[in-house]
Amino acid sequence: MKIGLIGYGSIGERHHRNLTLLKHEIVVLTKRRDVKGVDAESNWRAFAARGPYDVPVVANETFKHVPTLSACLTLKPRAVFVEKPLSQSAQTAAVIARAYKRAGVSLWVGYNLHFFLPLLRIKKMLTSKKLGKIYAMRVSVGQDLRTWRVRDYRKGYASSKKAGGGVLLDLIHDINYPAWLLDEPLHAKAAIVKKISRLEISSEDFAESLLISKSGVIVSLHQDYVRIPVRRSLEIIAEKGSLMWNSETDELTTSMGGGKQKTEHLPVDRNLMYVDEMRAFFTRVQSKKMFSNTDEAVRDLVEIERIRRCS
Repeated sequence: MKIGLIGYGSIGERHHRNLTLLKHEIVVLTKRRDVKGVDAESNWRAFAARGPYDVPVVANETFKHVPTLSACLTLKPRAVFVEKPLSQSAQTAAVIARAYKRAGVSLWVGYNLHFFLPLLRIKKMLTSKKLGKIYAMRVSVGQDLRTWRVRDYRKGYASSKKAGGGVLLDLIHDINYPAWLLDEPLHAKAAIVKKISRLEISSEDFAESLLISKSGVIVSLHQDYVRIPVRRSLEIIAEKGSLMWNSETDELTTSMGGGKQKTEHLPVDRNLMYVDEMRAFFTRVQSKKMFSNTDEAVRDLVEIERIRRCS
């Protein structure tokens, strides 16, 4: 297929490599002048003239997502893939979702952790009811913003509240995946969201939230821009046992009644989940049926707004 890749930051570059691997034709829209070996245009008019595109892939800054998605509709594509989050607000996300539905164009928001091996393994365990009733989850993610991306952190969107930065939006995966694992929505009950470090940013670098699922599962969620080294982890406390996974050891430990314990080493090729994500997306596109996960994307933004109100 012919792909229009909009934005060429770290995630844009990754998508370009993977889409090339998957044998798609790609035209990039970027204002960067240091891009070499890439078929690129620097302005929308020239980019649009290179169409038609089967699929635009929107990978620019968060605050540009909605206007970019509006412009993409004029290209009359088969479907559009947009990086998370869909928007900075639930209201604008809902508006753009309705516009795509009216136009009959599929819109898909990228939640790559749905293709992450450890979480897929945990999802399977929860679906099989192996742990019995789930009582509580502890979800944690943290990374030093100064070393996260190649670009000076002070110049990236993550540092700017107006541009859609801050741990709640930037680390929205960790708001999304507990709801995905449980297959039910979450509702914030208490939170602390603030800037606690000396980072030169206007966005929040710390959030501690307490949520509850529709069936009563208590979810405590930690997000930060300051942790050294990077770490993502999950603990689940349940009726028949518990489990623990963290990215530092790549180990998933399940503890059951009677002292039974099993530890699996799950080494992860992180790029593979992005490849699998794109494969799954293009399989949907090729089916020629309408598809969308914007309800899920809007739900996550509603939850962020609840967390902010609690704080």
